[in-house]
Amino acid sequence: MDKRIKKAAGIGLGALALVVAGGGYYHFHVNTDTPDFALKTIEQSIKEHDTKTFHSVVNVDGVLASSYDGFVEVVTSPDVVTMADTRDVIKDFTQMLRDPMLMSLKAAIDSYVATGNLDAEKNAGVIELLDRMGLKDAEVRDIKSVQINDANRNEAFADLIIFQSELDREFPLQLILTRVNDKWQVSRVQNFKEYVEQIAKARRAQLDDYLKQSSDINNKHEATMREAEKEYGAILSSGNLAEDKTRAELKTLINDTFKKDWQERKQELFTLRVPRDAETLHNLYMKICDTAIDAAQTYSKWIDDRNPATIKEAEEKIHQVQTLITEAVAIAKRMTS
Repeated sequence: MDKRIKKAAGIGLGALALVVAGGGYYHFHVNTDTPDFALKTIEQSIKEHDTKTFHSVVNVDGVLASSYDGFVEVVTSPDVVTMADTRDVIKDFTQMLRDPMLMSLKAAIDSYVATGNLDAEKNAGVIELLDRMGLKDAEVRDIKSVQINDANRNEAFADLIIFQSELDREFPLQLILTRVNDKWQVSRVQNFKEYVEQIAKARRAQLDDYLKQSSDINNKHEATMREAEKEYGAILSSGNLAEDKTRAELKTLINDTFKKDWQERKQELFTLRVPRDAETLHNLYMKICDTAIDAAQTYSKWIDDRNPATIKEAEEKIHQVQTLITEAVAIAKRMTS
């Protein structure tokens, strides 16, 4: 297969990857009335930027419609969206977007076939959808099992083998070709729903893994914070802020325990593999850590300067940390349920 065409699946035009099979892997017969010849013609039409020929061997509307409908069926299933009301809202929204989204996908394919390029900025919505479908970075590897249906000689099957990094394995997309007026044409993708289901399961597993690991990290450090708070109270109860000894003990506790522990928590969270669906939560965790570190530094500064404005600033930052933590707990809970 031409390397430039093979790369199409990795630059955002994943819908095209559904139909751009590995024509270069085969020695085709001279007979043009074969499924093999149709698949070869797809590759050739892209090389030559021939949209007319491309549409003659690819029913773009059928391929896109079957793929989009399979995607919607998965993302609105009870396994993905547990609340019926929310599921209905998503279903209505995706159906409302169906026609304009299919038009955008078709226009992106036509543009790519005609020019060999895809404007990522102009096609941001298309690329976003392809990412959700698990096609944005999929790699076309092979095409296998091209055969005519024995029961219906005007129908044929072909397995488009793609590699999907989130699945960490190859997946065969089952293309259906139909014969109309002695010409074969890729008409739809038969198992796209199953493909999206596998992507959804893989992403759910990655999300669950992140939620567990981040929860373990946060719980461990919260335990450290509770012990430090007890020590903080003990220092204040046995001393006086007017005394140098008390202020020195508090400053040591803040810098060596509070601040250091938040820095360690941030580093541990930073090393986690963050799935796309957890990016908002992860960024919130990072913001909490940064704000808590800043609060500790400000509080430490107040111990030295005893300026009312400094302690006020520190208290505002501590309050912000508490608010952000409450928000993060709520988000994590929704993602876990």
